[in-house]
Amino acid sequence: MSTVQIARTARRLAGEHPAWMLLRSGHAAAAVTLLGRHLARGTRRLPEAELVGRLEDDITELRRQGFTLPHSAGPQVSEWLRDGVLVRRPGAGSDRSTAPEQLELSDAALAAIAFVSGLTRPHHVATATRLSIVLGALGDLADAADPDPSARLAALRAERARIDAEIDRVRRGTVPEPDPADLAERAREVLALAAEVPADLLRVRAALTVADVELRRSLTASGPVRDAFVDDLFRGVDHHAETPAGRNLTTFRAVLDAGEHDATAHVTRLLRSPEATTELTSSEVASLRRLVTELRSATDDATDTMTALRRALQRAARSGDLPQEQALASRLREAETIALELADEVAPGTWTGLTLKLGAVALASPAGIRPHDPADDRPAPLVRPRPPADDAPTDLAALRALARSAEIDEDELRGNVNDVVARRGAATVGEVLRAHPATQGLASVVGLLSLAERHGRREGDTEDIAWPGARGSLRRARVPRHRFEEPVP
Repeated sequence: MSTVQIARTARRLAGEHPAWMLLRSGHAAAAVTLLGRHLARGTRRLPEAELVGRLEDDITELRRQGFTLPHSAGPQVSEWLRDGVLVRRPGAGSDRSTAPEQLELSDAALAAIAFVSGLTRPHHVATATRLSIVLGALGDLADAADPDPSARLAALRAERARIDAEIDRVRRGTVPEPDPADLAERAREVLALAAEVPADLLRVRAALTVADVELRRSLTASGPVRDAFVDDLFRGVDHHAETPAGRNLTTFRAVLDAGEHDATAHVTRLLRSPEATTELTSSEVASLRRLVTELRSATDDATDTMTALRRALQRAARSGDLPQEQALASRLREAETIALELADEVAPGTWTGLTLKLGAVALASPAGIRPHDPADDRPAPLVRPRPPADDAPTDLAALRALARSAEIDEDELRGNVNDVVARRGAATVGEVLRAHPATQGLASVVGLLSLAERHGRREGDTEDIAWPGARGSLRRARVPRHRFEEPVP
C-alpha cells in the first residue's frame, strides 16, 4: 500500500471511526472518564434512562470545574449513539419484548478507553513474560500444524522430560523461592491480556450482527435456496454458530467452560500467596479477584446476542409468506374470532357434542412432555423422502400392526373386559387375561390396569397375573387386585 493510500485511509478513519472520533473530540477527556466510569468497570450495560441519570450529576460537577460539556446528559448520549461510541442492545430478562433497550460501549470505544488508561496508569511491561508467552504460543502452533507424527512425538517427549524434571526438583525440595517482583509482573501480564477479551468479544458480537444481515437475505431469496434454508431453520440448524464469528465464540465458550473451575482455583491460590500480592496494588488484586467472573459475564453477553439473533431469524422464518403457514394462521384467526363472538352466549363447560379420542398417555403426564432446551443447538436429523415402490399395493395389515405397536388398543381391552363381565358377572384383571391373552404384551397389561383404576373396585389384597412376552416367554407379576363389577363404558 502506498503512502497516499495509507494517508487516505487514516483520513477516512479519523472522520468515521468511533475510537478516533472520540479521542479527537473537544470533550474527549471528560467523555473517556465518564464512559469508563459507568460502562467499562463491572457494569457493562445499562438502560438509556438509567445511564442518563447517572451521567447528570457527573456532568454538572465537571462543568463547574471548567470542562466543556452539554448542559444535559441526554443530548450527549444521543451524540455518542450517533457516532457509534455507544450501541443499543435488546433488553435482558425473560420477556425481551417488554424489557427496555440497553446501551453499552462499542468495541471502538473500549479500545479508546484502554488506550487512554494505558497512558494515565502506566505500568512496567513484563518483556520477558510476554516474550515467553509468544514463544510458547509459537511452539504450540508449530506442533499443531506439523503433519509429521515423529516431530509431534518428539515435542511431547521433551515436554514430558521437562515436567518430570520439575517434579523431581519439587520432591527434593530444591525449588527456588518465588520472586515477588517477577510474580507481580506476570500477574499484570495476565490482567493486560484478559483486559483485551471484552473488546474481542464485542468485535465478535458486531461480526455476528453483520452475519445476521447476510443470513436474513436468504429468507428473501426465491426457489430451492430459500426452501432449503427454511427447512434447515425448522430442523434447528444454527446458522449463526456456523459463521466464523459464531465458531470463534463457540470455541471460546468451550475453552472457558472447561477451564473456569481450574482458573477460579488458581486465582484463589494466587491471592492466598503473600509473595504474589506483595508487589500488587489493591486495584490489581481486585481485578484478579474479578477476572474469571468478568470473562464469564462477557462470554454470556456474546452468547445471549447470538441466541437472540438466532431466535429472531427463526421467528422471521416462521412468520414468512409460506402458503401453508398463511393458511394455518388464517384458520387459527378465524377460530379465535368465532370463539370470541360466542364467549358471551356459550357458558364455560357447555357440552359441544364433539369428542376426541386421547392416547394412553395423558397430556399432563411429564412422560409425554419434552421441555425445549434453548442451549441445545443440535439440529434434528434431515428427513429424506423414501422413493415409492413400483406401484406396490399398501399392506393394510402392516399398517394396523404398526398402529397397534405405537398405541395401546383400549377398544380391544374394553371389549375383553365387557365379555368376561357379561359371562361371569364380575372379573379381575387376572381373569380377563386368562380369558383373553394379552395381544400387545405388557402394553395390554398396562391398559387393563389403567381401566381397572378408573372403572374397577379396589380390593385389599393382590393377585398374580401372567402374559406372553415379546419372545414367547411367560412373564409374571403381582399387582393390586381390582374387580370389574359392571361393563366398562
